[in-house]
Amino acid sequence: MPDGPDAPPVPRLLLVADGFAAGRAEMEAADVCRRALALVEAGVPSVMLRDHAADDAGFSAAAEALVRDLRAANPDVRLCINTRLDVALGLGVGVHVGHRGPTVAVAVAAGAASVGFSAHSATQARAAAKAGAAYVTFSPVFATRTHPETTPSGLDPLGLAARTAGVPVLALGGITPPRARLARMVGAHGVAVLSALLFAWDAERSACSFLDALADPES
Repeated sequence: MPDGPDAPPVPRLLLVADGFAAGRAEMEAADVCRRALALVEAGVPSVMLRDHAADDAGFSAAAEALVRDLRAANPDVRLCINTRLDVALGLGVGVHVGHRGPTVAVAVAAGAASVGFSAHSATQARAAAKAGAAYVTFSPVFATRTHPETTPSGLDPLGLAARTAGVPVLALGGITPPRARLARMVGAHGVAVLSALLFAWDAERSACSFLDALADPES
């Protein structure tokens, strides 16, 4: 079901652990899993498990193992599965959907722990929220190494989505700690990050840099 009034708040930092089951060109699956675990141990509060290249059996087995390890590292870590609703339901974690997988409404009706949506416009963000999404990612805000062919939106459309969606909006695409600050300045709740966390030389330092950038200023 969508997050209710007693649900924990959406974390401001979401790691996209892409390739955790079948690997990526830059990194084998086992290394993605090790890096995701190190980042959670360093304080990253939420992780999305994504791997469009993995087959169903491989995805399911790898997700079960990684969810177990991440929960052992931090019982409060917030987890979601990209696209594969059956796996999310089986593991009792959230699901994140977009042009792949079920609709937000279908995921909500199925009883997913929470539902996120990949939006590329303010209109999409509002529609997802209306259908029951607990949060949306908005991308690509900046140029990204994973989708170099895609024209980034910049900060103004992100700000519009953040002001009008009615749910937390996480900026995605080319995000660095300084850009995370900019995203917060235009109204984003937080950020979703792939490259700047997954491929960082120092996982702990990178995680701390993002957490510092996203921290609420002291009153």
